[in-house]
Amino acid sequence: MDYLTLRKHVAGLTKALEDRPVIIRGIDLPGRSFSLRLKRREGPSELVFCLDAPAQSLWLAETSCEIDRASSLVRTINRLLINGRLTKITLAGNEAEGRFDRVVKLQITVIDSFFGNRSDFFILAEFTGRIADIFVCDSDMKILDRLSRTSNNMIGATYNLPDATPTVDPGSVSDEELCGIFAGPPESWKNRLGVFSPQLEAELAFRSGKSASPSERAATFRSLLQEAVSDQQLSVYLKNGRCRAVSCFRLGHLAEQPDLNFASVNDALNWLEQSQTAPGRLKETIKQVVARFQRDLRQKQELLEEQRQLHEKFSGADHLQNLGNLLVANIYRIRPGSKSVELEDWQTGKSVLIELDPTRTPAANATRYFNLYKKARRGLVEVEKRIQAIQAEMAWLHEQIWLAENAVSEADLPCEDKKSRARRNSGQTKEPAAGRKGRAALVKPDFEIAGCRYYVGRNARQNDVLTFQVARRGDWWFHANDVPGAHVILKKAEGSVTETDLWRGAVLAAWFSFARNSSKVAVDATEVGNVKRIPGGMPGRVSFTGQHTILVNPADQEKIV
Repeated sequence: MDYLTLRKHVAGLTKALEDRPVIIRGIDLPGRSFSLRLKRREGPSELVFCLDAPAQSLWLAETSCEIDRASSLVRTINRLLINGRLTKITLAGNEAEGRFDRVVKLQITVIDSFFGNRSDFFILAEFTGRIADIFVCDSDMKILDRLSRTSNNMIGATYNLPDATPTVDPGSVSDEELCGIFAGPPESWKNRLGVFSPQLEAELAFRSGKSASPSERAATFRSLLQEAVSDQQLSVYLKNGRCRAVSCFRLGHLAEQPDLNFASVNDALNWLEQSQTAPGRLKETIKQVVARFQRDLRQKQELLEEQRQLHEKFSGADHLQNLGNLLVANIYRIRPGSKSVELEDWQTGKSVLIELDPTRTPAANATRYFNLYKKARRGLVEVEKRIQAIQAEMAWLHEQIWLAENAVSEADLPCEDKKSRARRNSGQTKEPAAGRKGRAALVKPDFEIAGCRYYVGRNARQNDVLTFQVARRGDWWFHANDVPGAHVILKKAEGSVTETDLWRGAVLAAWFSFARNSSKVAVDATEVGNVKRIPGGMPGRVSFTGQHTILVNPADQEKIV
């Protein structure tokens, strides 16, 4: 977004937020974004901050796609800015000093409820393309936290605007000075003239022509500025269905007419997020999540193959016991110091060559074979346990891949930071209390039918939260039998759960499973109290008892939803 469009947008936000809304809490959103949930006169809304192209900006939205993540910046906001009032929103640069920075500055005033002390905090949002970042600062502009790690401003330092050479304010420059600027080469214009952008330069060249005089370019430039100020609409230009440019003045060098017009910059940014940014980000995130789980799955497959080879090795250990028995039965025939002995196997009637340790007595050699047999039997039991555990982990990974591939929003995808992923890889699945707090509030009922609330988990964390935090004793739990799928929870506030209620839950569990396209699916249903976490297992991995199986057709979900 160019400076002129951002300036117009900030003016619109200032007017929309003149009621000085209260910050309810900060919320993590997909990608490099978060939002402030605001309490306003007309009702709650979200002030979204996004660093992802093409909607890199901030805007007001009715709702946002909250994800299960606790970023450092949002934790800082929820610690310092809750119940604070958004008192001011401006551009951070001073145009009178020649600073035309694409940096938005928000002032939040927090009044201590006990002592009545006032504290001012600032959010600095740099919408500067690739090196964009967002900061939370105190009243002295000391940086308390930041969203990204792209800017040169570090936590603990005093915030400084991005380095830039002061330029001339085009609104106050004289015609003579403006002509002098345009008399120079085009590559020098952006370094001398404020608000200049690649779009503005291209449109100026298109409207004035290549052979235009400096005075003609100056006149065209002033008309463009007037158009940017007076035209209330925002124009969006597309190419092959993707956003090509957003501008508060017409871009004739791209097309005679814009593809879309919006009444405000805020409306355009909401459209960009919903139709451009979010779908593209969802597709890319699904790709990354699936690749991550598939990589883990390949590692488990390699480990499983190793364990199967050990199983095959240990399974053939019965002959070791037989060799020991043969040595004991023929111990009088074995000469001390022999390296081998050939004996007849009474089970097969064939001769068997038995390797011996010449440093051991015949009895000690027999004992060695018996010990090798016992070790192999113990190893066989342990390997079978490992194979069972690896297969369970692989089944869990297959489920995560299916859930990711069928996600309809980014909130459905597992969201892991480096710490949580390290815990998962090391088997330490227990989260800190701060990480568990409030997760149940992120999961809302998906369907309300005939007095019943049905909750559907869309990823491992949601499944875990549903089953062990949202659900209570007396609620019912559903999962498609032996196939990847979502956990479904049935809650009924009044009355007993009927067979019809259970059938609906089973249909939903079948629909939100890998067997969705089958005509008959077996679904396990049991009371929540019968479902237990697997000790040391990944989130969403459970064992259960007391289940009964319901055969349903997933297509019946059309009748109940």
